[in-house]
Amino acid sequence: MKILSKFTVLAMVVMALSSCGREKLTPIYQTVTINQLKKDKPINFSYQIDDTQIDEYAKNAAKFPLFGKLFQAIAIVLANSSISNSGGHDLELAAVDVDLSTLSAIDFDLIQLINLDSLIVSVRNAKSRDSLTFIDKLEIHLKLDSPIEGPPVDADGYSTIVYYDRAKDSLDCDGRCIKLNLASIDWKKLLQTNKLVHLRPKLVINSVPLSTMKLAGSIDFSVKFNLGF
Repeated sequence: MKILSKFTVLAMVVMALSSCGREKLTPIYQTVTINQLKKDKPINFSYQIDDTQIDEYAKNAAKFPLFGKLFQAIAIVLANSSISNSGGHDLELAAVDVDLSTLSAIDFDLIQLINLDSLIVSVRNAKSRDSLTFIDKLEIHLKLDSPIEGPPVDADGYSTIVYYDRAKDSLDCDGRCIKLNLASIDWKKLLQTNKLVHLRPKLVINSVPLSTMKLAGSIDFSVKFNLGF
């Protein structure tokens, strides 16, 4: 009897183990990728232009993606400009060289696209008499050490990447802010292939401003990741 009992138990164990091998586990939810969770939309980033200097990027390194460095520089080239009402029409805006060599650590295969979405320049702490109507043209020109296809290049190797023309565009915020036009550029390829970018602002005015102003504003860009999961 004992031998029969042992045989019965052994047979039940074998049957149980063999049935486990034939079972199929069906997950309750199907797997989705990051892009599917985002409904195939990019992730948006916004940077407020303040009294930030170009050499202060490291302060926000933990909060701001590395590839945002160029976009910050584009904004700060304008925001660090003080427009005085004494000194005539000769307004010099300083050119800036942006070192992108640190981007070599980024795996661009994980990034599908990078877009510059919006750049707004405004009067910081505007007073009642402040207005940007004295500006005829406001532009930023870019020169690459490794050119890419995109906007036309002039004789000096520069392309216009953001621009405002008073004859064609209107001011916002009661004349105290400008939403700049943005050229169509493959920003991912630009950031991936260039280690140094030269930014040169250009400002054309029609009159002397009524007051001294400091520029501010905001810049928005977006990144679509391709993480594969």
